[in-house]
Amino acid sequence: MSACTVTVAPTLIRHFSVSASTATFSWLVLYIYIVYTTQQSPKEQHKPPLSSLFSQNNTMAGCSIVSSAIFTLFLLFGFSSAKEHLVGGKIDAWKIPSSEANSLNKWAERSRFQVGDHLVWKYNGRKDSVLEVDKEDYGNCSTSNPMKEYNDGITKVELDRPGAFYFISGAKGHCEKGQKLVVVVMSPRGGRWSAGFSPAPSPAPSGEFEGPAVAPSSDATVLKSGLLMALGVVAMSVGCFLM
Repeated sequence: MSACTVTVAPTLIRHFSVSASTATFSWLVLYIYIVYTTQQSPKEQHKPPLSSLFSQNNTMAGCSIVSSAIFTLFLLFGFSSAKEHLVGGKIDAWKIPSSEANSLNKWAERSRFQVGDHLVWKYNGRKDSVLEVDKEDYGNCSTSNPMKEYNDGITKVELDRPGAFYFISGAKGHCEKGQKLVVVVMSPRGGRWSAGFSPAPSPAPSGEFEGPAVAPSSDATVLKSGLLMALGVVAMSVGCFLM
């Protein structure tokens, strides 16, 4: 068997986060162990399963196991791709909420955000904007010194770290009336990151606001998953050819 086949999985794993790599690699090793031991004859049960996995007498079995493992690896990463979350669950949700119960923070509390995900705002860029601010400016509704400012009408922000992200409206007086958002991104270990904060309550001005809903994955995410699965099939075929 070619040495490049053995190193396919570790090379791929290094391109992903440490936590995802560790968890997936653990399942991969367990999968190889179970499949290989079930294919051994009674006379071969005394052999150390992993040490004799790629012996010449087990070339076909090794090909089947490695190919299946590589395909499974691509499949797992395909379904764990980053997501795009439409803020508020619908277009034009970036506005003053009708009540605290319908605030964007309530929507955020019902959603699950991970590192690599994106927030997407769709709004009228001529009348409003999105300001990314720190915790202090969020609490004070200060628009004078934002970390980032967006007014393109279709704003996309990557959640590139675990922790809290703070956003407020750039329109005068809107933040004070509840048009603000705190998003808490989960840590790579899967646990919710704790910032030790409590979002300020939102007053109840007039206006209509639909209930929060989690936005589905974007078409780009679905396409990415499909491509990863296709690459898995190719890797499976190449693995057998090289053995």
